[in-house]
Amino acid sequence: MVRIKGRTVRRPRAGATVVEMALMLPLFILIIVGIIEFGRAFMVQQMVTNASREGARHASLPNTTENEVATRVRDYLATGRVNPDVVQVTVTPTNLQNATTGTQVSVEVRVPYNGVAWMPTPWFLGQATLNSVTVMRHE
Repeated sequence: MVRIKGRTVRRPRAGATVVEMALMLPLFILIIVGIIEFGRAFMVQQMVTNASREGARHASLPNTTENEVATRVRDYLATGRVNPDVVQVTVTPTNLQNATTGTQVSVEVRVPYNGVAWMPTPWFLGQATLNSVTVMRHE
């Protein structure tokens, strides 16, 4: 604002507002996309952890096969809209039917983040792998 002979004259600032918006909007959008990406990653990581626990619970039961455990894990993740085709399940020991009581049974679940991302090209976590390992004793 400028004072000329007792009057206040306002200068138009419409151009400054457009420039400020042009500079800040890409940064703001980048922050919002990052929040969405990391939120999805944390949500899927929790689902992978729960699926690993569910698989280990099933693997600790007598007369259970590795295929049944993998199917249980994939079904659990499918309820959370995770594509079962990208899920890798590793059960140790490989022959559960010969496992004795007290043997430690391990179930590892791995999901590449680019297979579960909501964005078409995940910028932040594109090469990340979400994984979880659960160990329980065989009954």
